[in-house]
Amino acid sequence: MKISLNLASNPSFHERYALKWSVPTAGVAFVVLLLLAHSLWRSYDAYRAVRAQVDDDARQQVELQQKEERLKRYLEQPQYSGTFREVQFMNALIAEKKVSLPDLVAKATRLMPVDAKLVRLGYLETPNGPNVHFEITGRSEEAVETFLSNLEQSPDFADAGVTTQAIDKQSPDGGVILSCHARYVGSREAQDP
Repeated sequence: MKISLNLASNPSFHERYALKWSVPTAGVAFVVLLLLAHSLWRSYDAYRAVRAQVDDDARQQVELQQKEERLKRYLEQPQYSGTFREVQFMNALIAEKKVSLPDLVAKATRLMPVDAKLVRLGYLETPNGPNVHFEITGRSEEAVETFLSNLEQSPDFADAGVTTQAIDKQSPDGGVILSCHARYVGSREAQDP
């Protein structure tokens, strides 16, 4: 009697589908590998661009330092030393300035009411500090009084006083001209720590 014996076992789930899923998995892995390689290449290109810019900046800095040294040697020559001292003196005077005129004008115009305008602004350094002379015109007496009130209440000005007040004969609607002065203390406060 002949007996056939089958020793083979049923393939498991993993064994049955391993070959079927290995090809798509390998394809997905290959695509992911391509994406990683592309990302690496782009990062390397960005690094090279930044590195080239850094190298270029370093080269320019070295060139500027060499140029500065040449100019210093040029200015240190005896025929230019007088001019160099004069420039240093002027720079020192500029650094010691006590009042910035644009700041002064900006502070004065903030005090102006809508129906008044600044006609003339004068500045004089006195022993008591900077003194500012204002000449304004307004459409009415209230406008110039508002300016004077704003001037007296301003923290940038002190000791405000009226020099003259008159009717503007050149204005067709009979405006008012005010001439006044005040001591400017805004620059002192800005310098104090």
